[in-house]
Amino acid sequence: MRRINGRKRLLRNRVDYGLINYEFDIFSLEIFLFRNEVALDAYLKILKTMKNLVYTLVVVFSLPLHSQWITVQGENYHNHQAFFQFTIDPYTNNLWIVDFYDATVFKPDGTFTTFGENELGQRWGSDRLNFGFTPGHTFYTKQLAGLYLFDNYQKQLLYTDNNFKKIYYDGDTLFIDRSNDNLLKYTLGMGAANTNIAGSQVSSKNGSLYVDIGSYAYYENGAYTVLSSDPFYIWGPTDVMEFDNESDTIYLGFINGISKFHNGIGYDTITPNNTTNMSSPNVLEIEFDKDNNLWVAFGDANDDFFAIGKLEGDNWSEVYTAANSPIDFDEFYGFEFDTLGNIWVSSGKDLHTLENSNSPGWLSNEEFTISVPRISVYPNPVKDILNIQLPAHVQKAEVLISDVNGKVVKKQTINSQEVVQIDIDRLEKGIYILNIVGEENQWKEKVIKK
Repeated sequence: MRRINGRKRLLRNRVDYGLINYEFDIFSLEIFLFRNEVALDAYLKILKTMKNLVYTLVVVFSLPLHSQWITVQGENYHNHQAFFQFTIDPYTNNLWIVDFYDATVFKPDGTFTTFGENELGQRWGSDRLNFGFTPGHTFYTKQLAGLYLFDNYQKQLLYTDNNFKKIYYDGDTLFIDRSNDNLLKYTLGMGAANTNIAGSQVSSKNGSLYVDIGSYAYYENGAYTVLSSDPFYIWGPTDVMEFDNESDTIYLGFINGISKFHNGIGYDTITPNNTTNMSSPNVLEIEFDKDNNLWVAFGDANDDFFAIGKLEGDNWSEVYTAANSPIDFDEFYGFEFDTLGNIWVSSGKDLHTLENSNSPGWLSNEEFTISVPRISVYPNPVKDILNIQLPAHVQKAEVLISDVNGKVVKKQTINSQEVVQIDIDRLEKGIYILNIVGEENQWKEKVIKK
């Protein structure tokens, strides 16, 4: 779930924390080794003899070599942004892209339909669309009109209201947030029921319900339990709440990390203090893939998105930024996973997904998609000669090698698609950042000099 209060969040009673630059936290172990040649030599021997460990580290250091982003160009399809909502129907895997006046649905076979006022009804300048799903049914709200059923893409007004904001769902039950009233509970075939539940965000699973009332709260038997007194509550809520796929544990987002709660009781946290390579403590979206791995969209001190990352164990093993992905974080509208495990990222008018064995076949249509070209960098770790090969159709690129402090220690221009050898024999042992900048693409790698 992504926070929805615009590009910037309004934080109630927000405390200003001194935020640390975590850009090089991933190198904490490596920096120590860099300063200790004996430890570094031992470390490199371990890398050589433990193939599984080598593979894990290569994923961290050279992820673009193992994963390829595919971009679905929105201008060739729906030609509008997901400014109000980007979501996936968990029962059909249909992707929904919702803007001011239009909504587009992509089916798993790649066919798409864009709906406007003819299908969704007249909308005013301050109106807002939002979609939600139950098994076999599609719903949407128009903020100034009410709740509609949209089965077979035919609208049917179910409930009239002029203050609807967002639909949340749990099984066959909808919870609808209203701007000046309590939540409305709606079940198809049974109708609507007013509640005494207030809050700007809602997350419900198997009847376990959490709300954001300025502080996160657990709702049970008609009453709230405010969670802020729990020792695992971090403070600085970011309006982000998401249940994992395999239990009733909810993950609560904060400007300083994540708290984990079950039945209203906290039991763990996820922060830069107990995980490695966490891009930022500011958590602006939480999602889970089909294997129940945690993924997060990170924000900076100004609540602007700048990275997404995957947590495996206590290590953020995959981190994507503008440097190693095609994602435009200046126009980031969220990311989702379908039930096959494909990640879908919405930015600008485009959709981005990582190619894998479960990727839908229609993505091979080069007329509508762009594959981010791959580079080849080897060996890694490297002793003296680093081999670099540009991808096809990339004729020229500039190579910049920087130390962990950001100082450029070697610079070279590549004008060939053949394998080019970069002599780094004179560089000291340690960790370096390799930046390769082409006319249309940029790649970033982490290289060990042994």
